[in-house]
Amino acid sequence: MKEQKEWFTGIDYYHNYKEKEIQIDQFVITKPIDLHAHIQVELWYVFDGVAKMEINGKVYQIKKHTYLCLYSHHLYRVYDIEKPLHVIVIKFFIGLFMNMMWEKHEAGRHAELVYQTYPLIDGECDTRIRNLFESIYLEKQRKEFGAYNMMIYEVLELHMLYCRYALRDLQHIVKKDIWYVIQQVIVSPSSMYPIEDVAKELGYHPNYLNKKIKDLTGMTFFDLKQFAKILNACALLHFEELDISYIIDQLGCSSTASFYRMFHKYTGMSPLQYQQCKIFDTKDCYHGQELFLQIIQYIFLHFPSSITIEDCAKTLHIKVHTISKLLEDYESSFTKLLEDIRLLCARTLLEATDIPIIMIAMDCGFGSTTTFQRAFIKKKNCTPSEYRKKYKNV
Repeated sequence: MKEQKEWFTGIDYYHNYKEKEIQIDQFVITKPIDLHAHIQVELWYVFDGVAKMEINGKVYQIKKHTYLCLYSHHLYRVYDIEKPLHVIVIKFFIGLFMNMMWEKHEAGRHAELVYQTYPLIDGECDTRIRNLFESIYLEKQRKEFGAYNMMIYEVLELHMLYCRYALRDLQHIVKKDIWYVIQQVIVSPSSMYPIEDVAKELGYHPNYLNKKIKDLTGMTFFDLKQFAKILNACALLHFEELDISYIIDQLGCSSTASFYRMFHKYTGMSPLQYQQCKIFDTKDCYHGQELFLQIIQYIFLHFPSSITIEDCAKTLHIKVHTISKLLEDYESSFTKLLEDIRLLCARTLLEATDIPIIMIAMDCGFGSTTTFQRAFIKKKNCTPSEYRKKYKNV
């Protein structure tokens, strides 16, 4: 619940949460756009103009009424602009429609939609498409009451129209080529075969395939697999209830230490820092649908500091008794949750780093090494030193 001057509302904890950000821009493209990578879904509607767009190595003619849906695995560039492109571009994170719009279908249907459909359709197939682009843009300009929610509803409808017509146009399975290999590495890096097997399937020599992949991406096959693991890790980190060790297992990383090294290489920060800086808004990020999730998130963001249940209650604008009663229902308490989260972070640092134990104790919010040792032994039945010796670089 969030305070708004003299009154309260229970619907504002999504405020400023990045998964619900929507950007809308209208502009004219007169110059070529170099090869472009992006992390958000981009919906384009061409109101006028003629040009070519290369998407994952395939060339498409872009003209009036073209409707594009570009997911994060679509690398694109625009060139040969015969007539300036007048476009509206809407950008949002894929979680927006994953959480709010997808229906249940047979296994593989959604993957087919995202990875095997054409990235563009003829917008003239349905007059609602152009009307929705215009309406969303006007909602942004007018900023009337309810405009933000209206934009969300209309973007969801707009994307669903693309899904409907793109699946209708899908007539054959994507031919396996080098771009297909790159796409599959990014989508499922843990399940890819060695480059020798992939090359054999395509009829190429492994060295040739490796060179072509590097020419297209700037990375070797091995580096691309590492990069893909980190891309997928960044996506999984949006789900704060997932343990780091679970993410590492899902991605098929050889060890916790190697995962942390890879993550820092590509992002310049640790997974926890990435969550705090890139996913959750550090000013106003209590976004869960349940109060319990808001409490957990507060502890995750502040556990290195000396925090109390009173601090949490003040930040969430609720009573201390409300927190205590809720946590009793979960057979827990604020103190226990805080200690568990601190120990979780400490175990990760013991496994993945050579940081002295006394510094780990301080960084994780324990007042002293004695307190840390006592809590750790109670939880794991061994000392931090014994735990590190057993699990580091396993």
